[in-house]
Parts: sequence; C-alpha cells; structure tokens
Amino acid sequence: MHRLVFVATLALLTPPALSAQPADPNTAQTRAVRTDEPITLDGRDREPVWATAPVTDDFYQFTPAEAGPARFRTTIRVAYDDRTLYVFVRAYDPSPDSLVALLSRRDVRTPSEWIKVVIDGFRDRRSALQFMVNPAGVKRDATVYGDISEDIAWDGVWDAATHIDAEGWTAEFAIPFSQLRFTPKSEHVFGFGVWRDIARYGERDAWPVYRPSRQTFASQLGDLVGIRDIGRNRRLEVMPYVVTKNVTEPRADGWAHPQQQTGGLDLKAGLTTNITLDATINPDFGQVEMDPALLNLSAFEVRFEERRPFFMEGSNLFRCAGPCEGIFYTRRVGRTPQLRAAANDPRFSTIQGAAKITGRLEGGAQFGLVAVSSAREEGAGGQTIEPQTTTLVGRFVQDFRGGRSQFGTMVTSLVRNLDASTEPLLRREAYTLLLQGYHRFADRWEVSGYTGRSTAIGSAEAIARTQLTSVHYFQRPDHDTPYDPTRTSMNGGVSSLTLRRFAGRARWETTTRYAEPGTELNDLGFVTLVDDVMLRNQLVLTALRPGLWHRRVNAVASAEQHWTTGGLPTGSTLQLHAAAEFVNFWGSSITYNASRLGATHCVSCARGGPALRQSPAHRVTLTFSGDQRKNVMPDASLSYTTADEGRSYTKAAGVGVTARAGTRTSFELSANYQDAVIDAQWVRNYGDPFSDTTHYTFARLASETFDLTARANVTLSPTLSLQLYAQPFIAAGTFSDQREIASPYAKEYAARYASYAGVPLPGFGDFKQFNSNLVARWEYRPGSVLFVVWQQGRADFSPMGDVSVGPDFRSLFATHPDNTLLVKLSYWFNP
Repeated sequence: MHRLVFVATLALLTPPALSAQPADPNTAQTRAVRTDEPITLDGRDREPVWATAPVTDDFYQFTPAEAGPARFRTTIRVAYDDRTLYVFVRAYDPSPDSLVALLSRRDVRTPSEWIKVVIDGFRDRRSALQFMVNPAGVKRDATVYGDISEDIAWDGVWDAATHIDAEGWTAEFAIPFSQLRFTPKSEHVFGFGVWRDIARYGERDAWPVYRPSRQTFASQLGDLVGIRDIGRNRRLEVMPYVVTKNVTEPRADGWAHPQQQTGGLDLKAGLTTNITLDATINPDFGQVEMDPALLNLSAFEVRFEERRPFFMEGSNLFRCAGPCEGIFYTRRVGRTPQLRAAANDPRFSTIQGAAKITGRLEGGAQFGLVAVSSAREEGAGGQTIEPQTTTLVGRFVQDFRGGRSQFGTMVTSLVRNLDASTEPLLRREAYTLLLQGYHRFADRWEVSGYTGRSTAIGSAEAIARTQLTSVHYFQRPDHDTPYDPTRTSMNGGVSSLTLRRFAGRARWETTTRYAEPGTELNDLGFVTLVDDVMLRNQLVLTALRPGLWHRRVNAVASAEQHWTTGGLPTGSTLQLHAAAEFVNFWGSSITYNASRLGATHCVSCARGGPALRQSPAHRVTLTFSGDQRKNVMPDASLSYTTADEGRSYTKAAGVGVTARAGTRTSFELSANYQDAVIDAQWVRNYGDPFSDTTHYTFARLASETFDLTARANVTLSPTLSLQLYAQPFIAAGTFSDQREIASPYAKEYAARYASYAGVPLPGFGDFKQFNSNLVARWEYRPGSVLFVVWQQGRADFSPMGDVSVGPDFRSLFATHPDNTLLVKLSYWFNP
C-alpha cells in the first residue's frame, strides 16, 4: 500500500508539461441574435438565423487534461425570440459510426456522448441551470448552487432535438425563458457555458475553458450577450394528479387488500421573474425507490438520503455545506410515526400540504421559506402515534464581491399538537437559529464558519426521556452535565471554523467544531454528535494532467481528533487514501484507516454507562472498477478490519457488474458479504441506571450479512421506460462470552471486563428482508407523467444464527408478501 501511495504522490508532484494557456473564462463571450421566424426543433440548422448567428468554437479539454487541446472541433450558435432561447451545438467527429448513443430514462447519466448547456440567468457566478442531451435524445437537467454543487432533482420543461450526420452530431435546444430565473432588464447578460463529452475517449471539453482544480464551476462561465426586450414571461405551472392504490394489510382473520384512491396538486408559480412559489397538496411519493435494508448495531439511527421530488427540487438554498443539512433533515417531514407499534399502523405520516417560496433580490440576496403541515396519525388501537405537526424553515443569504464572500442565516420551527398520551413521550416545540458565512481571498483560500443555537421544549417527562437518549446519555456516571428530571427544555449550540486552500494541485483544510452537551436538533434535523470538540486536518493532492500510466490520480491524508467538552479524548483517526484511473480506463483505490489511537474512550458504547476506553482499530480497503465504456463493467471491493487487540475483526467483500444489452437495456447486479466478530458488543443494561450497582453487559457477537441488489432498466424511448429494483438482505449472528464492565478506563483490554452470569444471554437470530419495486414511467407530453408501480416487501425472522443463502432465501420467499400496486397520473399545464 505504501508503494502505491508513494507512486501516486510522485505522479502528483511531477509538474505538468507547459503549453499555451487559454484566456480567463470570465472574459469569454458569445452573442445571441434575435429571430423573427419560427424555429423547427429538428437538430438541423436550416433556419436562416443559424446562418447569421456568430460561431463560437474555442473549446478546451478539462478531462483528463486540464486546459488541454480539444480532440475534435465543437461550435456554438445562439438565437432567441420573445419566449425562447435556442442553442445549436455541432459536435464534429470524423467517425460518426463510433458515437455512443444510449437510451435511458430522463435524468439518468449513461457513458454516452453528451452536450450540456449551462445558463446563469442572474449572472451571480454562484448559481446556474444545466440542460443536457445525448444523441439518442435522452434529456437531463440540474441546478447548480454554491458555485459548484449540483442538484439533479429539478425537472424543467424544455426540449431538445439531435441528429447524426457525416460530420458528427448536432444538438438543438429550445429553452423557454419561463424556465430561467433572471432580473427584468431591457438588455440581459447571462452566464453561459457549453460542455461536450466524447465517450469512447473519456474526454470532456468545455467552452469557456474550465479548470477543475479551482473547485468552482458557475464562477468560470463565460457571458452570453445580445438578448434584448424579451419582456416578462408569466410562469404558472399546475400539475394535478390522481392515484389509485391496492395495498396488503394484515387483519386478525388473515390478509386484506383494500383499494385506496387519492388525489393531489403540485403548483409552481412565478410571483415575479425572480421569486417562485412551489406548493403541493396531499403529495404522493409512491414511485420513489425504497430505502436499502441494513444491520445497525450502533446506538444511533441511520441517516437515509432524501428521494422525494418536492423536497429534493430547489433544496439547494437550504444547504450550506454541512450545517444547514444538519438542522433541516427533510426526511423528518412525513416521517415514520415515532410511536408506531403494530404492523398495521400507518408507515408514514400524511403531509396535508407544503409550500416553498424561493427568490433572489438585486444585489445578491437570496431568500427561502418552507411551510409544511402534517396530519395526526392514529394507530390500530385509535391512539395517537404521530401528532399533527407544523414545520417552518426560513433561509436568507447575502453574497458579496461577486459571490466570493457570503453571509447567511437559517431559522427552523417545529410545533406538535400533543394530547394526553403523547405529552410525556414527545417534545412539543423545537427551534433553531444558524448564522454562517465564508470569505474567499487570493483566488484559492477560504475561511468559513457557522454558529447556531437550538431549543427543544416539552413536558418534564419528555425532556427527561431526551436526556436519556443516545445523543445525550446524561445518565452516564462520568458525564460532565448532570441528568435533571425537572427540566422542561434542552438548550445548546454548535460552532465551527474552517480554513482551506480550495484550488490547485495541493489542497489543504483545517476544521474545528464545538458542540455543547444540551444541543438537540433531531426534531427537524439530524445531528447525533454533541458534547464534542473536533479538530480535523486534511491534505489532498491531485494530478491536473494524465501521465504515462494514469488518466487521473489523487491522494488524501487526513487526521481527526475528538474530545468531550469536559476534555475526555473520544476519538483519534488517521487515514491515507490513493485512487487512480489508469490509461486503460480501469480504476482502483486503496485506503488505510487507523482509529481509536491513543487513550480514547467511547461515550455511547455502554448505552448510558461509563465512558469505555478503546483499543486501536485498523482497516484496509481495496476497490477495483472496470472500463465504463464497455458493455460489461465489473467492480469489486475488499476490506479487512482488526481491533480490540486482535479479538475483533471484519472481513467484507463485494462484487458487482453493470451490463448493457444494446442501447436500450442495462442491468446492474451486486452482492456483498460480511463476516464480523465484535468481541464487546453491547447487549443490555440491568438495574437502576442511576445506581452504582448497574450491570452494563457485553458479549462476543459473531455475525454474517449478505445482500444482493439487482437493477434493470429498459428504455423504449426517451419518454417511456421500465425500471426494476430488488434487494434481498440477510443478517444472522450468535452471542457468546457474556461480560460486564469492570474497569472502564483500564489500559489493558481484558481488564475492562469481568464475567457476568446474572441473566441468561439473549439470542441474536436470523433476520431476512426483501424490498422491490417495478416502475413504468411514461412522459406522454412534456411535464405530464403516468406511473405504474408495483412494490413488494417481505420479512422473516428465525432463532437460527447462521447465514445459509439457499435456505434463507426459501424461507424469506415463503412468507406472505406485502404487495402494493399503484397507478399515478399527472398532467402539466401552463395556463
């Protein structure tokens, strides 16, 4: 491993060959011309305006070589009328029969040729819209925020046509001004750029020149000039939908399959040209892929990615590189009811309505407001399992110096309408306030930081329960903050400061973070690490040009330390990482991680017991990936971890393959297996947690997990596709050698525990789960979609503690399935 890291580092430190350098992208300019004649969108430049529009062709490569010469010529021409911006791109290629044109559903990126048009309507150098198409006519779109971050959830209503001929291929875009955001003026200057992907060479070219080493994007766009007198386009988009659903429900006398119907409405309205209202009434997300199954042995909940379109689209304003996502975790909205206890209880809270207003003002100010109302959910016995909840989130950001400096604030509010049964169990109110900002200087340095305060309010019983959760564990006998059963609120704050060099071949970052013990953000956010002081340093080295043996290569070294706010060391980690893409387009990486170094302690391992000293752990991970240009692309990973002076280990392996059958069909299949022994896995605490006679018990857990994930995509046309997802998951384990904590701070591992026989050791068992969905999607007119969705879930448990794939699968698929058949029809219109 050290040899690979050394070779990668040597490649990174070798200076690139000198060549003529292109001009600064901020001085690049192309001009649009007005057309008074209609343009037929067919991928051909036969209209008179294309003969008079200025041609721009000074493209430069940015992958694999930064600012290298483009392999083939690419030209841009731009026209417009009162309602639409037209862009015509010709991608020359001497071998048009070698063009890669793969079909897929909208917004799925395949290893094809691509043309991307980027427009920054506000010309703020911080945000942009992206419109992409490949030669098969597959469209993708996305928004850019924070200069470089991408949000693929946005689906604009626009069109494109492509054509392949003897000179290569062309892409003709028609982008309505109603889909863009800009300030009303008589004459406009938009930020503008065009990218081209040449699939068989793995090359990406751009106009103007794009330098990935600067770690910026929107601020490297050129200018589009010449657009005059386009007036104001009314923006009102309405999308009503109806859903009919057949579900499986357990009943006392067997299974029932009731039919359910519902309807709803999505609305997008341009209150002005730069302020937008998004609203939804009774939204349905039945077409969204299920969360993956997993085995969680930690004290904390697992964070899942947001997949619901309303909460993904336009969420970029509510992200600020970490802290904003911590205090506004959108999966809390419409969450699984917190007091759900029975299999036939509702699985999700009903969102009655939601609205989102976002806008930008003159001078670089942005603002956003999200309001959501969720209904009260009843369990099978009529009790409240999730109260009616009102959520408000506000955000304001002011950019300075053309986006090189920023100050922002964010506030959140959550109020639950509790009744007598939920008052002792759930917090009634939660509020947060965040201030954040950054300042860039010398073209490659940035200082950033944030500070925030949180307050959670509830009954004494609810706040007492909060103090006992894994986020706080105030009952710990060595905690610096005492447990107080009379408290009716939790108050705290988090602050952080970062200095980083964000551009160039060598990038460096130092971050500090301080989180007070009373911080509680998990009503609307997701923050599990409080009572914590952190220091992290990281160095990244990246090659800007390909070498004799690599197309791309980078190396990372990082170190991170943690303490409680009282000064107890709780973590020390060192990580070395190297990754490369070779000249044959195969890739590989190696990572070494050393954690729990020195005298560090785990404050959550005993689930409210004393902090427990940790012994060092070491992990090595190898990954391999094939050439994505091929019809069959394999990948594999291997990982080995050893800890607790050799008593604990984890062996993990994963293999996968992505295959294409022609241009319309693709398959993905992956399998992962893990064999692990945790010598000191927490089992249970016995006795009064506030007495010195409590037994904090642990045992040796030998476990195995196996999962198989399959995906298939059949695309009949760019607007009609079929998508399958299926994942069986098996986890099994056995406990042995039950012990309790004897001397938690002992240096010797064995001295920390003593044998415990007070209560028989519980079993672990064999858990099996299967999740799948089949989605047919037809965009029968622009913006209007028909979904037909079939979902199936199964679950099984047995007391056996070994993974046996054949019998486990037979047992799993012998259980009664939980089936859902859903038909959802939406219709988009712009009155």
